[in-house]
Amino acid sequence: MDRFLDEGYFVHEGVVSTNDLELLTQCCDTLLDEPIDDGGGDRHEIGLGKRRRFLAHRHEEFEDLEAFILSGTPAKIATQVMGEKVYLFNEQFVVKGPETGASFAWHQDSAYVGYDHKPYVSVWIAIDEVNEQNGCLRIISRNLRDKNFIDPHEWDLDSKELVGYTGPDEGIKVLGPEGTVVVFSSLTLHCSGENTSSKNRRAYLIQYSPEPLRHPETGELKRFAKPVVI
Repeated sequence: MDRFLDEGYFVHEGVVSTNDLELLTQCCDTLLDEPIDDGGGDRHEIGLGKRRRFLAHRHEEFEDLEAFILSGTPAKIATQVMGEKVYLFNEQFVVKGPETGASFAWHQDSAYVGYDHKPYVSVWIAIDEVNEQNGCLRIISRNLRDKNFIDPHEWDLDSKELVGYTGPDEGIKVLGPEGTVVVFSSLTLHCSGENTSSKNRRAYLIQYSPEPLRHPETGELKRFAKPVVI
């Protein structure tokens, strides 16, 4: 995984089967039919209604989805990056509504944890084709051998998100068909644009950690710590 260490990310196409993509579509659409919940509890309230929805932590309600993330393609990718000992840390569908779907600012996923931890890996799966019109991901390449730290972030109250970069680098656009998989470190800066298309832009984000993430003082577990079984 030299490229992952050198650049902080890589892209796969054609690794998610038609059946698995149909599974993600069905699960996502089932959850979309529910009333909007913008967050709460131990979650960051980063939803913006229909403009930006996070359908989080619901995999246990879908037996096939749980099997997919613990033993399927994304789990196999995570073990290739981090080794055999890998845990499911977090999962959520991310949906940007049509025409006014909100952007997401430059950030590192690790900034949302709130305390020191070993970096983890995000496996982002496009349920719909991703293009500039519907808010594709942008990534700033990062050499993880040298820049293995969290950059300063500030909370933007209006957009309800952490912002870790406001410089001129527009990043690398990740474009691709449905089923495109983007794998990146929790230390890699990334953002996504607005969805101005006429349809939802749906994606599924699964995050895997090399160890359970626990608060250093209380020992409280953050999110999940389910071992991957390949």
